[in-house]
Amino acid sequence: MPSYQYTAADIKKCLGSIENSEWATQRKFQEDIADYAWHRLNRRLQGWMNHKGAWLDDKSDEKNVEEAFQAFEKRNLRSYTRWKSLTKVDGGFNEKDHNDSLEERMKRLYLFYLTYAEIQDFRGQKGVLYLFYHVILDRYKSGDMELASYIREQGHKLYRFMSLMYSKDEMNQECFHHDDLDDLCNSSSFVRKFWEKKDFLLSFGLTPESAKSTFPYATKLLNLDTPTFIKYWVKGAQDTVNGQTREQRERWITENFLEAKELEQVKSMANDYNTKMEEASNAEKKKGHSEQRFESKSDRWKPSEDDYDDKPDVIHSFRLAHTQFETAKEMIIFAEKSESEAMRVIDNSQQKFFRDRKNCVAAYDQAKKVLISAERDFEEAKKGFERAAEGFTTIQDCQSYSMEALYQKDRAEWRQKVIAANLTKLEMTKKIQFNYEDSLNNERAKFAKKWKTFFERSGGVLGLSGYLTVVFHYRDVVYLHLFILLPLIWLYFDWQQYLTMANIGGDVQSLVSMDTLLQPERNLILPFGAIIVILVLCIVIFNIWLRWRTRGRSAPNRGAKTPKLANLPGRIRCFFLWLFTIITEVVIMKYLVINPIRDASESFVELWDPIVSPILLIIFWLPTIVLYFSSLQFIHTLWIGIFGFCYGVTDRVHNTISWGAMCNIFQKPGSTYKVEDKNVTIPFIVDLFCNHTLSNDVKIEDPVRRHIAFARVWNAILTSFFETHKISKEELQRYSYKIKKTSPDDFLAGIIEREPDLSKPPKVREVKYHLIRFVNNLNMKKKPTKNTSVKAMLPITIVTPVGNEKILYPYEFVTHVDNTQSSFLQHLINHETHEWINFKSKECLTEKSKDWVERMEKDILQGVQPDQEKKGKKRWIHDTSEGQALKRKICEWASLRFQALFRTIYGFMQIPLALETLARIENPKMTQAEAEQLIREKFSYIIGYQSYAAAHKRYKDSKAKAKAGQDLNTSEMEAHDVVYNIKYIKARFPEVKIAYVDYVNDKYIGKMGSGLNKGSSNFYDFSIEMFGPFGDLGLGKPTHQNYLSQFIDGMVIQTIDVNQDNVMSQSFFVPNVLAEFDRDKAIKIVGCPEFVITTRWSSTAWCSAFSEHTFGTLVQRCYSKLGIRLHYGHPDFLDALFVMCDSGMSKMSYVSEDIFTGFDAVIKGGKIAHIEYHEVGKARDVDLYTTTKFQRKISMGASQMACSRYINTMQSSMNVSFFQGLSYYYSTVGFYVNHLILYLSIWFALVGQLILIILQKLVLGGQISNFITTRIFLFQIGFALMAPGILQLWLEKGFFRGSWDYISHVLILAVYSTFHILNISAYWQWGLQHSAFYLASGRGTGLEHYFMRDMYDNFYKTHWRAGFIIFWLGILSLIIGGSIWVFLVMYLLPSGIWLWGAMFLNPGSLPSTVHEEQWKRLINRDMQETRDIVRHHVGLDHYRPPVTGNAFGRFFKHIGRGIKRGLQGIHLIYTVVNFGIQMRIVRVIAIFTLGWEYIFAEKIPTFIFTDERRRVLRWDEEENRAKSVFFSSLTTGNTDADIEAQGTPRSSSALRRGIRAVEQKLGHSDDGESRPLPAPPPKKTLGGRRRSVRFLVNRPSNESGSTEDVNISSSDEGRNLPVPPQLPPKKGTTRASRSGRDLKAAR
Repeated sequence: MPSYQYTAADIKKCLGSIENSEWATQRKFQEDIADYAWHRLNRRLQGWMNHKGAWLDDKSDEKNVEEAFQAFEKRNLRSYTRWKSLTKVDGGFNEKDHNDSLEERMKRLYLFYLTYAEIQDFRGQKGVLYLFYHVILDRYKSGDMELASYIREQGHKLYRFMSLMYSKDEMNQECFHHDDLDDLCNSSSFVRKFWEKKDFLLSFGLTPESAKSTFPYATKLLNLDTPTFIKYWVKGAQDTVNGQTREQRERWITENFLEAKELEQVKSMANDYNTKMEEASNAEKKKGHSEQRFESKSDRWKPSEDDYDDKPDVIHSFRLAHTQFETAKEMIIFAEKSESEAMRVIDNSQQKFFRDRKNCVAAYDQAKKVLISAERDFEEAKKGFERAAEGFTTIQDCQSYSMEALYQKDRAEWRQKVIAANLTKLEMTKKIQFNYEDSLNNERAKFAKKWKTFFERSGGVLGLSGYLTVVFHYRDVVYLHLFILLPLIWLYFDWQQYLTMANIGGDVQSLVSMDTLLQPERNLILPFGAIIVILVLCIVIFNIWLRWRTRGRSAPNRGAKTPKLANLPGRIRCFFLWLFTIITEVVIMKYLVINPIRDASESFVELWDPIVSPILLIIFWLPTIVLYFSSLQFIHTLWIGIFGFCYGVTDRVHNTISWGAMCNIFQKPGSTYKVEDKNVTIPFIVDLFCNHTLSNDVKIEDPVRRHIAFARVWNAILTSFFETHKISKEELQRYSYKIKKTSPDDFLAGIIEREPDLSKPPKVREVKYHLIRFVNNLNMKKKPTKNTSVKAMLPITIVTPVGNEKILYPYEFVTHVDNTQSSFLQHLINHETHEWINFKSKECLTEKSKDWVERMEKDILQGVQPDQEKKGKKRWIHDTSEGQALKRKICEWASLRFQALFRTIYGFMQIPLALETLARIENPKMTQAEAEQLIREKFSYIIGYQSYAAAHKRYKDSKAKAKAGQDLNTSEMEAHDVVYNIKYIKARFPEVKIAYVDYVNDKYIGKMGSGLNKGSSNFYDFSIEMFGPFGDLGLGKPTHQNYLSQFIDGMVIQTIDVNQDNVMSQSFFVPNVLAEFDRDKAIKIVGCPEFVITTRWSSTAWCSAFSEHTFGTLVQRCYSKLGIRLHYGHPDFLDALFVMCDSGMSKMSYVSEDIFTGFDAVIKGGKIAHIEYHEVGKARDVDLYTTTKFQRKISMGASQMACSRYINTMQSSMNVSFFQGLSYYYSTVGFYVNHLILYLSIWFALVGQLILIILQKLVLGGQISNFITTRIFLFQIGFALMAPGILQLWLEKGFFRGSWDYISHVLILAVYSTFHILNISAYWQWGLQHSAFYLASGRGTGLEHYFMRDMYDNFYKTHWRAGFIIFWLGILSLIIGGSIWVFLVMYLLPSGIWLWGAMFLNPGSLPSTVHEEQWKRLINRDMQETRDIVRHHVGLDHYRPPVTGNAFGRFFKHIGRGIKRGLQGIHLIYTVVNFGIQMRIVRVIAIFTLGWEYIFAEKIPTFIFTDERRRVLRWDEEENRAKSVFFSSLTTGNTDADIEAQGTPRSSSALRRGIRAVEQKLGHSDDGESRPLPAPPPKKTLGGRRRSVRFLVNRPSNESGSTEDVNISSSDEGRNLPVPPQLPPKKGTTRASRSGRDLKAAR
């Protein structure tokens, strides 16, 4: 770098001149972009200079200033320099140019930040970023003032281009990718072409001039303006498109996309439609005249029999005409409802036809059938009205009836004409829309084939194409298995027995002699030669055919022009890991497999039977081969655990594991200082804090002040626990330091009067854990202390993307009683009893509040809805300010103990408080205001609330409705909660910035604001016009993170999810973590472990937390030492300049988006570190259903990742050694592949064992050893126990406590891991065979009972089907004569876990968690739904159309139906028996559990309920008998309405349930969390479901517990159809549906 003589003042002057000038706005950059880009540059530059010690005082060293600035400039533009060298493009700037002034260098940096902000949605594509920046630099040099206009113009084109060419629904398929665009922008050929044309669409040949090119349709669409393009194509914007815009789109498609033949057809349809609409208009006029005549005859007279005693024929005629009239009237009402529903379906499908073509076609076909049926009904009704009118005309004084019948006839005729026109329009619209989509999709496929740089080959039969891609990417694994075969073959044939030391040469020569070539037991040429030939063939296939399959357009390697990092220590450690792994594999295979199978094979060969022996050899060898491929994953995982355990011991990561050990450190004497001729000894823990945590620049010589510094930190930690009600006031006083003689001008002044009293541990387990961990982390000596002062530390920004998660749990959610008689608050009170007591003592300060909380607590613990409103009576909690404040505090208390966003914000806002304390310790003279200002320069927190704009719009629309006291629907109530809670967050934490995207006047505006701008009436402080909605450019979370990246102004980013937590005790180590980036320049990512905050929520939560915690500590510790750790999302710290210049926060196109940042770091020569002196909290899923969703999501993400170009680059990168590449496989993709192998091996073992039993019983008649049972199967089950996790428990809790924790949970752990084998294997296969998709877990509370219909939808195709088959295989083996041990271990164990695991882990399935009467209600509901499931599963409820055709055809159709019905009957018997056994076993075990409870009821009275609660929760004896499951398994229990009627919700709750019921009847629901999980094969799910059944108390049906009526009207907007006035129905008229046959019968 050139040498420039400038000072800190010069740099600040340049920054100030840029800020005060209009340099950016003159070049058309948006004002807010210019301001924020300057702020980001200024903050990062100041943070970097202070970190390097250049700006820490006014007397800065010029040399340090110069070197620090040059290093900062190089870090920002190093990647641009590498891109320029890679593409060999001219222009831009030269790093070695000596002529640039400081001002020009500063403006160049500023221009880079401006370009980064302006390209918006494409910040993740670094090739695009540097291509834009290079062009902008060239234009800037030439004096162009339209720099930003050019970026926005090309950005709009690029946005339209990627929105068209990329589809997130085709992620695993061959569509044009974001990575393809990035690769092209890094290739010299494309950059040269762009450099010539300066236009993206021109570079791709997509311009109006090239309309006759290969992509004419895409060209026409792309050259529209962006707002029109969004309405015509972008999927996420179709909800905002009205009927008029759709008609404009159809006309545009007709003009531009239809060929001559298709255009002629559409014109013919349009003419036909116009003709029919004209007929409908004439019929409407005719109907209007009939209506006028009918209204003039207002008198209605009905003759009686007395009037016509002598004319019986007349009364008969009237009755017949009246019956025909009423029947036709009912039919026309039903037909109108059908028509309205069909048009609603059409409107919905027109909005979503871009998103889901398959369902859209089904919706169109269904709507067409409904309209045709309605047309027939109108025709029949018209005939009925005509006959009725004829009948009424013949009767005197019945003219009014006759007029009404004629009016209704004309009305039916009019509606019939309208439907005929709509059918024509439907066909025309369908043809236009699908032709439009097909044309563009064909061109998209052609474009991808031409321009893609890498083909992510997947799909095929059973995902074969995807497996070939995976094998090619991980070819090193194939080489490894072939290599291990060599020693295994040697040991199998025991060739070492032919070697002797006396004649070693001759013995070796005899083993390779050609004389014994055909004797493999004496010659190794053929076995070894076969392996070598296979190896050569694999190398040829991998490097020719498989490499050619994925190769696309030429593009440079992603790691090109990057420094090659040797990382020698990690490579050596990884080599020894694999040396031990291979030796262990050989030893296990030798003694577990080779010896027994060799003896068995020899016996089969000696007693060769041409029929039996081949079968036996296959049965014995096939599971052995499967075991060979699966065992290496288990052994590697075991050695990873052993290495991680050893590294944990040597690094002393858990040096303090008990309260007693912590007390010893407090009591242990530390350093001795001489003060005024006296020796003063301070505690050892003070030395740990001052010498190994504080910055080495901070010198506190006075021992008293050192002691006070630690006391300040310790008291701040305890105060934070007190504020969150985790310790009581008495505990706060007992554990705190008491400091007297303090001074406001000196933070460290004073005298310690009293030390903490640590004789008793805290009552709350979490507080005890965090205090021990704080002392443990202080005692870790490897923390960096250079440049860790608050002033010198790097600025940090925390980023949290938010979708629809709850900010603060509302009071109704907290106190809502679920169908298991438990509420969220009840569960918290039972689990966090001491914290609830602390809350009451701290927050309930008046007698009224104390009394109300006690009554509420009593209701909550009894399973009764608290605070039920009574008519005309006000409630203190709702109608007083004190009650409202207490209700808010209760919601906060509950939210801080689960997965609300408020807990995350509250926890991570402890960091600025901790930094303020450290800043005042480092500079005791600093005031509180100065400390706060310093922290604002060093710390920022950004919340990206993705759905805030939509919620705010619903809030504004319903605000007047709420003020008027009207009921709000569910979405409106949630919108009010969101807006109110956001305002509360702004007031509570004004430093938190909240970013979102708004839609205003057909423009998409990105906004960001905080509570600091209190003088402004607007919510946002920053706004920028965006290209369009970013949701369709990728998946939700990564695209949202990409949007948030423009607001990141720190040098370090911490990625945090919504369900995370932080505590004050861990916040004091943040400066040490940030210093890790300075310890090694190559470090790009720093990871840390997580403490799981939901461990004690349930048994499933413990298993989920155990696996997550083991991976985050033991496994990642070893990965870091081996150099193979990646980025796993939360809670890693990322180098912000690396994210900005090299990688991006995450990849928008992938389900597992986080890990690709780690791939980028490794490929580009970076390091990923893992530290353990800092940790954050993380909530995991707490029930089996949410963990199932999570496992399925990451399994599909792994299949998508395995086929990506990043894996291909990683495995061929020089930064990754051969053994590290193997570890990358077994630490990512291998885990999921092995689960599939494990699942298949279970089938091989079970079927093989059954065949052995059959052969033994029927053929051989002798005893065959249970080889599969005793060796292979038990080995596979051992893998499912997650054994390495016990090593981490030993580290954290000691040998005895850790062993007990593991043993006490080993049974549920085995069930949990075995259950998820099918989830992982099925969805890994689904991802390779089809396409990965994002599956939200929902973050449920795990307190609600999932009914049988939910479990069927979720688990039948993945678990129950296999479980039923295995169960009957076991029964067959037992009948034939197999061992009971074989049946129990091999057949009943896996089938039992897969069949009943979900049921017994389902809350409310056993009476140990709910009252037995409520359990009876739940189990009866399950029984009732089981009956419906059986009918649906077998197909008994399917509609069978009548048999039509000639006699010959009907005969064969009847025969086919008979065969089908016979098979259906067999299927019915099989299904009934399966589900009967399943539910019977559930009942038997549940009744056994209930009896066990009654036996010990007196000894353990609170095991189920207290006596008081038992009195509250009782039913009368008659109702008990009716609902008991002890009499009949299929008794008619409570219906949905009966159970729903038990609740007493408010009107808004009733309205929500009413809307849900109507939506379920219509077949759709917007409740994303209650949808069943998609099973791998496509299937039909049952109809509407009710997830929540509220159990409160019995109420009469006419009270507030009944569901309110909800009127849903269908709109005719966009159809341009006249709607006739409806006649009010007569009293007593029914609305039952009538068919044409009913009308004919009435004649």
